[in-house]
Amino acid sequence: MTQIARDYKINVYQLTKVCDELEIPRPESGYWSKLRNGYKVKQKPLTEFITEEYKLVLYGEPKVDLKDQLPKSFKTITFKKNLSGLHPLVSKTYNYLKEKSSGDNYGRLKPFRIGYLGILVSESLLKRAILFYDGLIRELERQGFQVAAEGSDKMPYTSVKVDDDKVYLRLEEVGSFKRNKTTTDYSWKKYDYDYFTTGKLRLQISKYSWNHNDRTVSDTNKLKLENQTEKIFKTILLTAKEAKGRRIKLEEEAKIEEQHRIIRQRQRREEELEQKKRSDLEQASASFTKSRYIYQYIQEVEIHIKQQELNQEQLARFIKWKNWATKHADRLNPVKQKVDSILNPVQEEESKLHLW
Repeated sequence: MTQIARDYKINVYQLTKVCDELEIPRPESGYWSKLRNGYKVKQKPLTEFITEEYKLVLYGEPKVDLKDQLPKSFKTITFKKNLSGLHPLVSKTYNYLKEKSSGDNYGRLKPFRIGYLGILVSESLLKRAILFYDGLIRELERQGFQVAAEGSDKMPYTSVKVDDDKVYLRLEEVGSFKRNKTTTDYSWKKYDYDYFTTGKLRLQISKYSWNHNDRTVSDTNKLKLENQTEKIFKTILLTAKEAKGRRIKLEEEAKIEEQHRIIRQRQRREEELEQKKRSDLEQASASFTKSRYIYQYIQEVEIHIKQQELNQEQLARFIKWKNWATKHADRLNPVKQKVDSILNPVQEEESKLHLW
């Protein structure tokens, strides 16, 4: 496998991918070691080859057809050679970085304010990075995409809006370091680090606005970023497609969660209503018992009054008291209240359960 991969100038993992996609059987782990040591090994039979043409898509090469995805036909970007007439966002970022005197541990400059492009490069590579950004942004806008400088003071980035979704870019120079044993005898540090830049640019492309990289297109030994613009556009469109899928998924999850919230709220309201009904029933039962005692009391008083010889004034006082006591008992009597509510219906409490 290793030798075949070398012959085709790919790595073993890419060759494994080819075999799996074409259903070509591969030797199991330890196959060659057992064969070299004289053990019997079982050779898998070859499957029927069903395709006459196959193209290996290497890792990092997005499967995107620019003709179908771009509003206008893609043109090879011609990058400027001088810093005159820069795009306003690029010019603003360049003027800020040009006045900057300090950088990070690697000596790379970056904006520390909102409203500047996402960039992190050394002074020696600043011109090239600025000219690259200028050409890229102009072509993005020509295609109808909105480009903006967003982020925070600590993490500025460049956003590209593709339809309803955004892709976030960050152009930076690759940094590296060397580790050396410390020469100080009593130092708590075991190593000293020398940080330096490599002179290579890479464009980080992500569907997230925080410091997370989905994909990276970098300078190689053969190709610079300026010669990989088609790949960059494909990567941006692929990332935008993933961002759209993620957004739709989150919207669907939010919709489902909202439905669940409404159901939970309804269930909670039904439980509260049920609890209130039970409480009202228990209270009505207590009121009913009290009203019955009052009615019985009124009857007992009336029985004793009828046994007396009352004058008109006394009889009037009794009738007035009886009417007052009966009215109070009726007010406490839940049976009368329930009959009244049935004969004269009002909006039921259940109607309040409709929450939408």
